[in-house]
Amino acid sequence: MLKIFHVKRFAFQLVLTFFLFTVGTVITLGIPAAILFQRQTNIQTQRLIEQTNQTALALFDNQTAQIQSLAKLLAARPTLNQLLIDVQKRQELMAYLGDFIQNSDIDGVVLCNQDALISSAGEETLDGICSLEDTGSFIELGGTAWLISQEPLLDDPGIGVVVGQTVWGMLDGISAQTGMDFVLFSEGEVLVDRSPMKFDASSSDLLEMAALGEPVTMMLNTGQVLTYQPTIIQIPLPEAFEAVGLLNIDDLIAVNRQLRLLILGALLGVSLIGTIVAVFLSKRISRPLNQLAGSAAALREGDLSTPLKQTSQIWEIDQLTNALEDARVGLKHSLDQLQKDKLWIEHLLNAIVEGLLTVDDHNRITFISEAAEAMLGVDASSALGYPLNDFFAALPGEDTFSRQLPPQNQTRRIPALVNGKEMLLNVSTSSVVPPEAGNAARALVIRDVTDEERIHKLIGEFMANITHEFRTPLSALSASVELLVEELPELTREEAGALLNALHIGIVDLQSLIDNLIEAASIEAGRFKVNPKEVELDAITEAAITTMTPITHKHGVSLKMPEKKQRFLVVADRRRTSQALVNLLSNAVKYSPEGGRITLRTFILGSEVVIEVQDEGAGVNVDRQEQLFHRFVSPEADEDMSGISLGLGLSVVKAVIEAQGGKVGYRAGDPQGAVFWFTLPLAVEEEA
Repeated sequence: MLKIFHVKRFAFQLVLTFFLFTVGTVITLGIPAAILFQRQTNIQTQRLIEQTNQTALALFDNQTAQIQSLAKLLAARPTLNQLLIDVQKRQELMAYLGDFIQNSDIDGVVLCNQDALISSAGEETLDGICSLEDTGSFIELGGTAWLISQEPLLDDPGIGVVVGQTVWGMLDGISAQTGMDFVLFSEGEVLVDRSPMKFDASSSDLLEMAALGEPVTMMLNTGQVLTYQPTIIQIPLPEAFEAVGLLNIDDLIAVNRQLRLLILGALLGVSLIGTIVAVFLSKRISRPLNQLAGSAAALREGDLSTPLKQTSQIWEIDQLTNALEDARVGLKHSLDQLQKDKLWIEHLLNAIVEGLLTVDDHNRITFISEAAEAMLGVDASSALGYPLNDFFAALPGEDTFSRQLPPQNQTRRIPALVNGKEMLLNVSTSSVVPPEAGNAARALVIRDVTDEERIHKLIGEFMANITHEFRTPLSALSASVELLVEELPELTREEAGALLNALHIGIVDLQSLIDNLIEAASIEAGRFKVNPKEVELDAITEAAITTMTPITHKHGVSLKMPEKKQRFLVVADRRRTSQALVNLLSNAVKYSPEGGRITLRTFILGSEVVIEVQDEGAGVNVDRQEQLFHRFVSPEADEDMSGISLGLGLSVVKAVIEAQGGKVGYRAGDPQGAVFWFTLPLAVEEEA
């Protein structure tokens, strides 16, 4: 979200320009307008104060004249004279004066005889005025300010009539007509306060603010805030008294504030409209630009299949879109061609059986083919960028693998440990010269020649073994035949039978060896086939036992067979399965000690029959068990040439059994010896 407000973004710059322009407009127009309205408010306030001052002065003069007229009127009334003459009617006098006060809207009336009080009436008292000397029309009695008028009684000039109006009441009347509140000061102290603000007696600062024309703002107990403009009222008062008028200017301020808010709102509205227009224009321009930027990013990520069809109302952007679309089409065509070439090269490299690696100057892997991945047992993602020596470990006592690499365009066989397994590798090295090769400095072609070397060794051993295997029985056969030819007339029947039995055993051994050689050759040539049919298991086991009985007798080994006849049917090639069983029995005889026993067991397990051959020999070393059924590998425990056989029998067993859908295996005997087993599928009996 913050990327939108980046200073270099076009939308941000456009909105900022409009915003600054509108803010400048608001400042340029708003501040002078606010000053103008404030000045106009001050002028209106001053004019209103002047008008109020004149009105207050006129009302004061009118009130003074009215009191004087009332005093003269009361002094001239005959009824008053009569009530004064008759002392018995003093109560009626007071009632008369009270009626006069109510009808005249004044606050008090006093009748004085020199300095003695005759009678008085009114809610406010003027007692004590008779003893005062002539004070004019404005006096203060008991903390109350009075506007008075004195007139002698018409019939008795020695009696004075005093008519008074409290300044409090008078100011109430003026306030009601002018809308101005008043505060009366006597020698700087508040005497009468008719304002809602209720100034303290020591609030003489109000006089100073009135003289300076500064507004007064105060908060009432109700929480209401009032603003007044104080002014000194120019009414004729004694020197010790001053009247301050307080004009409530809240309405003027509110109007001024409303006007300023109206102007500010209008300017802000214009600013907001300008900003909205700027945002609209920026979106109108930036949206297609952003979409083009997204399309360009997609092009950068390799998405060249999506056409750029962005259209806008801006001709320049449409031109830019067309240019990018042309570039996309051209790039896609070039990339498609490059991908085809790259795919062809990858297929070519992966078709090579040898592993292909490229390394940089620090012998770190930069490329690995599928064949090399399979050789190392890793994925390309876990090999790229790692040192070559992490995957090819040198044998103990040897230099590191990278230092054993041959010079350029040469080949060398290097032994190494790969995944903990010792291998012999044929390594060819060439330099990667073109700069397009990036950080690849050398290319290595690696071929695993471990099996090839082992096969070469085994072929030599095989030739020596086959010579030994054929020479021994042929020599025995030759000696037996020579003895029969030379000494047959002199031999007893038992001696002749023994020689013929030896000939038979030798022929059986040679026949078994030749059969295994033929089967191994057919397997190697890809012509090995089986012909499984339904056959009784006894037919297979009895044929193998018949073949092996003379050999077991010769080696002094007993053969334990199943007690019950195995009449159930299996699906198997009778001849080849018998040959496989003969191979297992022959191995058992070969590795059983003299006087030992070989056990042949058969049992049904699910839909299969299991045939096991167990001897009492030394068993098979653990390190040879995984390769037992490979060609040229025999189960001998030592590597003496005299103890090595052809290693074809078990491989033929595996080929025959697996071709019929069975399985072969080995386990250690209990308590000793070796157990070789294979399975055959049971025949499915058809329902009657």
